[in-house]
Amino acid sequence: MKKLLLSAVGLSLCLNPFSVLANESGTPVKDQDVIVISFDGMRHDLTKSYMESGSMPNMRELTDKGVWAERPKTIMPSLTAPSHAAMSTGATPNKTGIVSNQFHDPDKEFNNKDDAFHTTINVSPIWSEASRQGKTTATVAFPGANPYTKNQAADYSVFYGDTWATSSLEQLSFEEASNWIGIPKSFSALKEAILPLKLKNAKNRTLYVLAADTTDDQKTNYDQFILSENKQVDEWDGRAKSNEWGAVPLTIDGGEQAGFSFKVKRETTDLTEPVPFFKTAVTSGLLSGPDGFEQAITDQFGFFPVESEDEAFEKKWITRREYEEINARFVTWITDVSLYIKETYEPDALFFYGPQIDHEEHHYTLTDPRQPGYTKNKADLYESYVKWAYKLADDTAGKTMSAMDENDHLFIVSDHGMEAAHTMLQPNAVLKKAGLLTIDQDGKIDFSKTKVYAVPSGSAAHVYINAKSTGKNGIVADNEVESVQQQAINAFKQVEVKLKNQDAMLELAMEAVLSEKEDEWLSKLPEADMKDVWQAGINRTIHPYERIISSPDSEEKPLGHAHSGDILLIGAPGYMMANGTDKTSKSAAQLGTHGGDSAKQDLRPVFTAIGSSFKEGETVGKISTLDLAPTIYDLLGIKAPAFIEGEIKTNLWKWKKEKAAY
Repeated sequence: MKKLLLSAVGLSLCLNPFSVLANESGTPVKDQDVIVISFDGMRHDLTKSYMESGSMPNMRELTDKGVWAERPKTIMPSLTAPSHAAMSTGATPNKTGIVSNQFHDPDKEFNNKDDAFHTTINVSPIWSEASRQGKTTATVAFPGANPYTKNQAADYSVFYGDTWATSSLEQLSFEEASNWIGIPKSFSALKEAILPLKLKNAKNRTLYVLAADTTDDQKTNYDQFILSENKQVDEWDGRAKSNEWGAVPLTIDGGEQAGFSFKVKRETTDLTEPVPFFKTAVTSGLLSGPDGFEQAITDQFGFFPVESEDEAFEKKWITRREYEEINARFVTWITDVSLYIKETYEPDALFFYGPQIDHEEHHYTLTDPRQPGYTKNKADLYESYVKWAYKLADDTAGKTMSAMDENDHLFIVSDHGMEAAHTMLQPNAVLKKAGLLTIDQDGKIDFSKTKVYAVPSGSAAHVYINAKSTGKNGIVADNEVESVQQQAINAFKQVEVKLKNQDAMLELAMEAVLSEKEDEWLSKLPEADMKDVWQAGINRTIHPYERIISSPDSEEKPLGHAHSGDILLIGAPGYMMANGTDKTSKSAAQLGTHGGDSAKQDLRPVFTAIGSSFKEGETVGKISTLDLAPTIYDLLGIKAPAFIEGEIKTNLWKWKKEKAAY
C-alpha cells in the first residue's frame, strides 16, 4: 500500500484522514494501520482538566474527533511493566508472568530479583504475533519490546541500551592548541583542553576540546567549541557555541553507537580561568531490523539520547530549563524516529513510548500537606513541572496526528495514573522484626537464614517464602509453610503508622470546619485524602497495608503465577514500598507512586482513539487496558491468540460491528 503522509496544512484540506474507509456494504476495508502511543503515568483526571483548560489542545482535538474513555482501568498491581505487558498481550499477569517491575523467579537463588523490563513475556505481545501472521510491526522504546528478547521482537525495533558513563560537571583548563588538523578560522589563538572519558565495560577515551574565536570584533572572545578524539576536525565531531548544546557521537568497542550531549557553561570569554563543562550520561540504544535499518536511524537521528538528568538537576549542575531541554530532546528523538519508521518502512502497527509524565509525577506530585516539604508555593511550582510534561506529551500527540493518513488508527493510552506519596513503608523491616528475615554483620539480608523477604515496587510488594519445595536451597519445610505465611500476614496486619504532622493536619481541619470555610480546607487538601486525614487525626494511627492478599492453598499464588509472591501487599493511599530493613516506615523518598487499584481516581489511566473506523466526538464508559490488544487484532484483520482475556471494544466503531471471522 502506498501511503501519503499529510502535513498539518494538508489535514485541513479536502482529504480528511479520519473519513470512513468502507466498501459498498458499509463495513470497513481491511487495510487499516495502527499507531499506539503509551504515555507512562498519564492520569485520566489531569489529562481531562488540562484539555478543558486549553493546555493540551492536540489531545482536545483528538477527543473531539475521536473516542474518549470516561472510566478506563488497568490491572493490579498498576505498575509500568505489568500494565504494559497487559496492554501488549491482552492478558493479565497470571499469563504474562510480569507480576511487578521487579520480582523473584523461583527457579533462581532466593536473593534473585528479575528486572521485568528485560524479561521474556510468557505469551506473545501483539507486535511479534502480528509479524508471524504477515503484518509488519515496529516498536520504539515500548516497555516489553526489547529486540533481543527471544521470539518477541518487532520487525523494526528501537529500545533502551546501556549507560556507559554518568553525567558530570568538569572544570576545563585551556592552553594554547597544537597539532590540530582541519582547524576552523579563529580571530584569537586557538586553545585546547583535555577531557578524560571513563566508560563502564569499555575502553576509556580521551577527548580534546578545541576553542575558537569566530567573532571579528577585535576582542578575545572564544565562542565555539569542538570535541575530537584525534585532534582532527571532522564533520561528525561534536561542536557547539558557548552556552548552547552540542552532541558527541561515539563508537563503543564492538561498533555500538553511543554518545552524549554537552554544554560549555562559559563564564569568561578569554578562557584564562577554568570553564564549567557539563556532559550528560553516555548512552546507546538497541536497534534491530533488516539490513541497513540501524545505520539509517543513526545517520538520520544520531545516537539514542539520555532520557533524563535528575541527579545533575538536584546537584545544580544544570538549571530547570536545561533539565527540560534534555528531557525534551529524548521525547523528540523517540517521536521523530517513530514517525520516520512509519513513513519510510510503512509498518501495519507502530508502538512507541513517552516516559516524561511518569518521571515528573514521581518527583513532583506535591498535592497533599502530609507530604515531606509541603508548602503551597512549592506545590504550585511542582505542579508547573508536571504540567510541562503533559504539554510535551500533547506536542507528541499533535505531531503524530499530523503524520496520519486515511488508513491510520491512533490509540493514546497510559499504563496507570499517579497518587501522592507521603510515607515510605519497608516491608522487610516488618519481616525482620517478626524474626522471619535475618541481617548479616554488614547489615545486608542473609538469605541463607531468611524465611521470608519482600520485593517492593511502587505501592506494591511481593512477599516470598523460602520454601524447600519451591526454591533453591530453601529452608522452610513444607509442613511449616502455612505457619510461616500466617506469621508474615499477622506481622503486616499489626503495623501501625503515626504521621509526625498529623496533629497540625487535624488542627487545620478543625479550624476550617469551625469557621465553616469548607472551600478553603478543600483547596489545601484534595477531597480524596480527607478521609485518611480525619481517620489518622482521630484514631492517631493508620494501618498502612491496605490489602494483604494471599491464598489458603500454598501452591496458589495471589496473581496465579509462579513469579508472584506468596503474599501481595498493596499500600494505602499515600504509602509507597521500598527496600530497607532499618525502620518500619519513613518519609517518602519520592512524591508520587502507583501500584494499587486503578478504580481510584488518581490511578486511572487514559484510553482514547481516533481513526476512520471510530466514532467522532464520543465518550464511552468502562474500558480496560486489556482491551487494547484484541481491538488492534480486529483492526488488523488477523487472528487473536486464545490466551487473550480482554475484549474487542465494538462500541468504538462508527457502524454496528459484527463479530469478525478470520
